[in-house]
Amino acid sequence: MKRFFLKSVLFSIILTIFVFICGCNDNTINSASTIYDANTINGTITFVDTNLVLDTTYGYYNVSAFANWLPTANATASSRIYPTKVNGKYTANYKIIIPSDGSYTLTSAYIKIPYIVGSSVLGLGMYDMTQGNDTTHNLSIIYGQHAKAVISGRTGIGNINFNSWLDTTKKIYTF
Repeated sequence: MKRFFLKSVLFSIILTIFVFICGCNDNTINSASTIYDANTINGTITFVDTNLVLDTTYGYYNVSAFANWLPTANATASSRIYPTKVNGKYTANYKIIIPSDGSYTLTSAYIKIPYIVGSSVLGLGMYDMTQGNDTTHNLSIIYGQHAKAVISGRTGIGNINFNSWLDTTKKIYTF
């Protein structure tokens, strides 16, 4: 009887160790991974100045995706953005819903109201993939080859972050 009891205790200890070892594997699921909505471009715009235009009766801030650059038509898709100040810096998170797969040039702008063709859209920044780059003074990025956000297979993409101005006098283009 004593031998049976010792075997049972030993079996229980071995079983407990086995369960513990099996529970400590590296196949954990990362719950922090982000899945973006289909056909969306997502990111954050960081503003390199603090000259926010607060009066929305005169206009609003916007982020746009262009299938053609330099623009020959309206943006393929746009979304209003709302800059907020955190730790002394203005930023705006955005989400643009894109109608179809393709490569898109992303820009930020201030849109004046009432809209007047040729002078109401003040481009303030452009996506260029270089962390911390000030696209407002880099004409080779604006007019030359530049990074584009690419949607394929109707997937959503994220972390498309770039810098911009808030100050409407520091525009990189007007149309």
